Order: sequence, then C-alpha cells, then structure tokens
Amino acid sequence: MRLELEVGRTDLAPYRKPFNARGSRIERCQGCGLPDSTCICDYQVQAQAEVEFWLILHKKEQYKPTNTGRLIKDVLPNSRLFEWHRTEPPASLLALLQDSRYQPWLVFPADEERDQQRLQPFARQLGKTPVFILLDGTWRQARRMFRLSPWLQQLPLISFQPQAGSGYGLRKALEENHLCTAEVGIELLRLAQEPAAEVLQNYFQVFNVHYVAGRLGQSLEPAAAARAWLADYRRQQSGQVVQMTQEQV
Repeated sequence: MRLELEVGRTDLAPYRKPFNARGSRIERCQGCGLPDSTCICDYQVQAQAEVEFWLILHKKEQYKPTNTGRLIKDVLPNSRLFEWHRTEPPASLLALLQDSRYQPWLVFPADEERDQQRLQPFARQLGKTPVFILLDGTWRQARRMFRLSPWLQQLPLISFQPQAGSGYGLRKALEENHLCTAEVGIELLRLAQEPAAEVLQNYFQVFNVHYVAGRLGQSLEPAAAARAWLADYRRQQSGQVVQMTQEQV
C-alpha cells in the first residue's frame, strides 16, 4: 500500500525506504493496509463535501499503515496529497495556492504570538471552495514542516478546540489535545457543518479498532456500531444510485 501523490516535479524520486517497524511482517490487505484478518475495505464509503482537504505528507508517512490522512482521501476522493520537500515545494500545490477559485487555510496550532496574528475564523466566501491544508506527519515532523516552509507562511491559519481528547490508539500523542490527522479532518468538517464528518468519524472508528485488533488480537466489538452505521450508509448510497439510474431511463 502506498499513498498516491500529486506530483509537483517528476524528477523527485519517491521515498522508497521499506516499512520495517513493528508489524511490518504481517500479511496486509493491499487495499486498506490493515492485516488481512481485520481488513476494512468492505466499510470504505465515499461522501460529498463543499470543502476540500489538501494534505502535505512528510516522506516517511507514505508507507506507514498507521497513517490516518489516507482515511480522509478514502471518504473524500477529491482530496489532494502532496509530498513535502524542504527545498522543493510541490509545483502543483503552489499553482493551486494562486488559484482564485479556492479559499485556503493552513491548519496548525497558533502557539506563538507571530502565528496568532495569522488566525482567521472559518467563513465561506461566495464563489470559492474552502480548503483545509493539513501537515501530515508526527507532531515533530509537522512542526518542522511548518517552520521550514516559507511558501506556507503567507497563508491564514485556522485552529479549533477539540471536543474531546484523541481516541487514536496507534501512536502516542505528545500532548492530550493533539489529534491524529483523521481526527483533525473530522473536527474541521464539523466546524464547516459538513455531514461528511459523521461518515469520517465512523470510518475512523472502524480503522482504529480493527488495526489494534489485528496488532494485539483484541475484540472487534467496539467498532460494531460504526460498522453497522457504515453498512447502512452504503445501502442508502446504493439505493440513491439505482433511483437516479431509473429516472434517467
């Protein structure tokens, strides 16, 4: 499994270091990246939203099965993925940042006074698509990406107060209020009052429980309600497609 990136420059070689951390020898589904025994492909669904996500990935995130940024891409297929390079910003991303059709925010905590001056609340502009730009990596990596990317320094920042602490069980957060990438996406969709927030929330719950179950042999029961919700959502989506097809005949 490898995340498909929007290529900014074709002469930049992708990161090819194999994933050798704990769990690297487990037989994994090529679709979702989870152990075959806890595959979640049957619960992958797509949703629509009037906002977009552009994820800038640290190079080491591409191959990590614990990466949750890809869950956003699974649910919202119009999301864009870019690989971060300290000295070579993605050309395609730079072009998008100049596109007047989009209204971008960089999502990052405004911990310092100079950053607080860049804070702007979420408010839609007529005729523009709101875009949330996420730095996808560990907190240490994301902070480095934030500070070493001068091409991002002119973007307005958006922050939020999480409704609860992180429920992500696969990596330990440095601070209680630090969320994983998918949880940040859920909070932003809620902020934008997008129904897709509930879809991503349930999909993340299934991913989180199934991954831990595959690693530690724990029960899948904690995700039963989320799996049922996604199965029902899939049936509703299939029914809508059938109805639209019949109306077109």
